[in-house]
Amino acid sequence: MNGSATTFGTNQLRSPNYLFWATHTPLSTPFRSNQTVAQEVANLFRQGRQGEAVALLNNHKQGQAPAVQQALDRMVSAELQYSISPDTSHNNQNLFASPAEIGTAIRQINQAGSQTPEMPVTSTLSDQQKFDVYASIVQTRGDQAARDDLANGNSVIVGLRSETGSLENHGRGVYDDRIAVISREANGTVHVEEFNRVSTEPSAQYDANLANHPDNRFRRSVGEDVTGDGIRDQGRLAAPQTIQMYEDTHRNPASAGGSDFALRPTPQSVNQGQGGVERFTAGTGYVDNSNPGTSDDLNRTFKIHSGSRTNTDSAGCTTVHPNDYVRFEESIRTHPGQTTWNYVLTEVTP
Repeated sequence: MNGSATTFGTNQLRSPNYLFWATHTPLSTPFRSNQTVAQEVANLFRQGRQGEAVALLNNHKQGQAPAVQQALDRMVSAELQYSISPDTSHNNQNLFASPAEIGTAIRQINQAGSQTPEMPVTSTLSDQQKFDVYASIVQTRGDQAARDDLANGNSVIVGLRSETGSLENHGRGVYDDRIAVISREANGTVHVEEFNRVSTEPSAQYDANLANHPDNRFRRSVGEDVTGDGIRDQGRLAAPQTIQMYEDTHRNPASAGGSDFALRPTPQSVNQGQGGVERFTAGTGYVDNSNPGTSDDLNRTFKIHSGSRTNTDSAGCTTVHPNDYVRFEESIRTHPGQTTWNYVLTEVTP
């Protein structure tokens, strides 16, 4: 018994062993939020205690959905705000995690902070977990204004773009992107509304470069001639990008329910929007990134508005299915005094 007591007392003087905690988490470790754990992990990395940091992170990931695990990596990266490398100067850290585990965790954290996120599967997540997923995207893909809005209780719009050719659905577009509107009150209560019938890309029906394509039901030309060939080039918002929006109107067709509420880029966003638009110049239904002319400046026409039921009605705007649009409008009004909304748009991988 004395030997056991002495060993226990000695352990109390050491840094916490999070691998030991993992066995007894349900009994001995109080609940800590994902953000709190991310902050603790980042602090351990700053102190050179990489093994402890990785052990704590891996322990907290156990049993969590992949989308939440990836969010934790983004949170840690956002807390650190710099890339990290394995540090072998603290040999005792191997007691907490192996060199291979440390290397893998560091690689995942660095990639989470710099690379395109996956489209998160959130159907089984709680609202708090969903908030953590989308907030971590704001932290790593949004600008400081968006992060400040979220910290101050305002609603932030997170747009997730899954790359799609503009000729889909005979040039009328498809709703295969996502928007999430998130906010957190001062007391910690979170609000999350997801919209899975969204388009963040233009449809070929407005692309003059595809006017004669046999699979395109061309309507009219919308865009700017950026190549000097006399043909208007359709555009979309570049990503990742944060655009500040304000409430305005948009003339919707009757099939979209006639709603004219819309969000439009503020003059400030337009003034700061150099390179904020990508133009479709190749006549393929995709952006030709090899052409320097594809980069254009943001203008006030790139709105968020309702589409139609069988047509996204997008000439470069972000459009929401009309059956979801009233809920979208309601979701951004969680904070009564809010008059502008930061729209964080990022591409995602499947």
